Amino acid sequence: MLLIKQAEIYSTESRYGKVHLLDLRCREGKIVAIAPSLDPNPGEKVIQARGGVLCPGLHDHHMHLFALAASLQSVDCSPAKIDSLQSLAAVLSKADGNGWVRGIGYHESIAGLLHRSQLDDLLPDRPVRIQHRSGKMWFLNSLAAELLKLDHNHAQEGIELDANGQASGRLFRMDHWLRTQLDQSFPPDIKLASKHLASFGITGITDTSYSNDEALKALLCKLINQGDLMQKVRLMGQLSLLPANHTRLQLGAYKVLLDDYRLPDFDDLIRQIGTAHDQNRSVAIHCVTEVELVFALSALKEAGSHSGDRIEHASITPDHILPLLKETGVTVVTQPNFIQERGDQYIEDLDNSDHALLYRANGFLQAGIPLGGGTDAPYGDPDPWLAMTAAVNRKTAKGQYLGEDEALTPEQALKLFTTHPAEPGADERSIAVGIDADLCLLSLPWSQARNSLRKEKVALTLSAGKIIYSNNSIFQNPGS
Repeated sequence: MLLIKQAEIYSTESRYGKVHLLDLRCREGKIVAIAPSLDPNPGEKVIQARGGVLCPGLHDHHMHLFALAASLQSVDCSPAKIDSLQSLAAVLSKADGNGWVRGIGYHESIAGLLHRSQLDDLLPDRPVRIQHRSGKMWFLNSLAAELLKLDHNHAQEGIELDANGQASGRLFRMDHWLRTQLDQSFPPDIKLASKHLASFGITGITDTSYSNDEALKALLCKLINQGDLMQKVRLMGQLSLLPANHTRLQLGAYKVLLDDYRLPDFDDLIRQIGTAHDQNRSVAIHCVTEVELVFALSALKEAGSHSGDRIEHASITPDHILPLLKETGVTVVTQPNFIQERGDQYIEDLDNSDHALLYRANGFLQAGIPLGGGTDAPYGDPDPWLAMTAAVNRKTAKGQYLGEDEALTPEQALKLFTTHPAEPGADERSIAVGIDADLCLLSLPWSQARNSLRKEKVALTLSAGKIIYSNNSIFQNPGS
């Protein structure tokens, strides 16, 4: 049992300044009582909220769990850390151990698309693989290429060959194949990743990896059962995925990955969407370009709508596409954190006319399109408060504004991460007697916290009534 004393329950009233401090009791994973004052029971753990706001536990509606876990044990090769081949060599040389070196976050603005020969010059005596920040591509040195037998597997789609017919060391959309080839333990440290997420107030995630299959679903169930994974999971993936017989893991949408240079056959996509709908599954389609977005919406319009159909990212959305989004009834799940993380590079790379169309937010809401939020971790920072801040201020890392008219209020930004996993963008989850005790307690009342949405304000995270993160200063001696 657990008792939270004198918390501001986040609600419509609290958002308008009508604050009432209440006590809340959790037992057997549920909220069992909410009242102005509750006396502690013998042996009951007591939390002193001291007027801090108690919100529904956050749900990241778009992320990649195993890639996030691996990233926490990887070398940061992003433009924030390196600016040349020389600095890339320096960070690679400092990698722990003597086996594989795994880098993440690389962008071609540093030194172009890497060839294996370039990586040989930087670190020839250890196998190296570096992931592009988009998650689409890997760059390997020759030692890594030899271990993976790239030259013998050159017929595999996704292995690029150079002008000499040799594998260039660039792999495109080959994460699943790469994982099966590597002689390394899988999964990476999920417990560490789960604790990391809990510190942000996250009690649930939607894993949106298109390659998720029955084997990975079984692994997730095992990790949940043994306590390594403390968040609830909604699992997207292949059409072959079946419903999970688990209270903390739900089957999510069929995930479709589009790349505009190799779009699938249009009629085949319509049939895939129809098959998913016949299985009572929604469809989630990855769209980062206008071409991909129009293609996806056209297929959804032909196939017919289904509750829960989603567009992932909608990275660039012109006004003329908004009516089609509305007509098809889809939800958009966006990543406003990329405004802060990548905005300065977008300003350099994209036409001025595109800047206001990047990771839109208010424009979707004004058009009546449901909007949910994710971080795309690890390809984006997994901190949802960073995403909320970017949704509110629309500032890049260097302080430039991108699409100021797309800004959300702090309340709208929080809602991106507090709606139901199956219905991002719908009504916020409420805090009421009888529901699962998935909660996030902040150290300040909402009237103050809304002015600076930061992870440091998270004081307590509860998942099914169990403390998965806490700032120890909030505890009181057990009731007696």
